[in-house]
Amino acid sequence: MISRNQQGAVLVSVMIYMLVLSMIGISSMRGTAMEERMASNQWEQSRAFQAAESALIDAGQWFLFQPNLIEASSDGTSGVWPTGATSNAVANGTFDWSANGLVYGTGSGNSTSLFGDLYSPPRYVVEEAGFEPSDNDPDTLAKRTGVFYYSVSALGSGRSEGSRSVLQTTLEKHNN
Repeated sequence: MISRNQQGAVLVSVMIYMLVLSMIGISSMRGTAMEERMASNQWEQSRAFQAAESALIDAGQWFLFQPNLIEASSDGTSGVWPTGATSNAVANGTFDWSANGLVYGTGSGNSTSLFGDLYSPPRYVVEEAGFEPSDNDPDTLAKRTGVFYYSVSALGSGRSEGSRSVLQTTLEKHNN
């Protein structure tokens, strides 16, 4: 027989227990969603870094196969910009990569098929960075014998516009 004096204490305790379990489940789901977004962002950053690194390698290959010294042009049409023309804009994030950067594979013939899933193909820009004469002979400057330094900046992106990576390196070319 059921007693008519029941107060519903079991019902209240089960409801509290269910509320606590629901809160734990919701918290766990939010944590999992946050971890998924973090993993996705990490993948995007890694992909952008790899694309920029590939652009640096591509620029190095182009640079390696140049038979002579590369004369800088004021608009970069020779593949090389004059000293100070791009470095500040690259550092400030104001350089127009789509108009002035060389697309991966342009000079080297490398295939761009690896980057079809990216927001934009990797690009690079080469800028004169300095000259070190081979000796103190006054004709050295006129003959341009010595070591020329070039700064290479590369931009890689992930699948979204916001995931970008910029890398820089310095290359040298000897002219004897």
